[in-house]
Amino acid sequence: MRYNCVIWDWNGTLLDDVSASLRSVNDMLKRRGRPSIDLKRYRECIGVPIKHFYEQVFEIEKEDYALLLKEYNTGYDYYVNLDCGIASGAAELLDKINHTGAKQIIVSSCEKNQLDSAVEKSGIGGYFDAVLGADDFFATSKIERARNYINNNLPDSAKLLAVGDLIHDYQLAEALGADCVLVKSGHEDTGRLLATGAFTAENVADVERFIFD
Repeated sequence: MRYNCVIWDWNGTLLDDVSASLRSVNDMLKRRGRPSIDLKRYRECIGVPIKHFYEQVFEIEKEDYALLLKEYNTGYDYYVNLDCGIASGAAELLDKINHTGAKQIIVSSCEKNQLDSAVEKSGIGGYFDAVLGADDFFATSKIERARNYINNNLPDSAKLLAVGDLIHDYQLAEALGADCVLVKSGHEDTGRLLATGAFTAENVADVERFIFD
């Protein structure tokens, strides 16, 4: 095991929820008489903070942004509970890491109550030393939450790995001095992930080769 702690992203990494997000967004566009977007366009627009996504896809100047997020989350919750689950191979990899004694945490831009509920339902919550969600639904930076946990719970010499599906996960890794693996099966465009220079994996199961000697 190469690391003392693995910092996991949730949405699009451990939770295979891209379809739920896209379907909720397209429902919202349909209500406004606007054309739907495909997965390619969705992945080109997504990012942190999430407001940049809405600026590209909606006429955000005509919207109450807080209500827009609420509408999205209502649709997302419906679809994610309908047919989304943990990424293939994730539980097996979490279990293998757990047996090494390394810490595993989730650091997510997802609102903490929504995140806690999702992790509890997933059946994999027992693998994590901490689950760190956001105070609101605005999906802004999660770097400070990760930094605070690391500073308070790990020695300065700890070797860290951040695993996610967004450029923001790479930015988090850079801020923490961590290695980074970005999965191509998540929310952000593969070309944008490759441009960071980070290691990339086809999916969560493929991350194993970066963790174990």
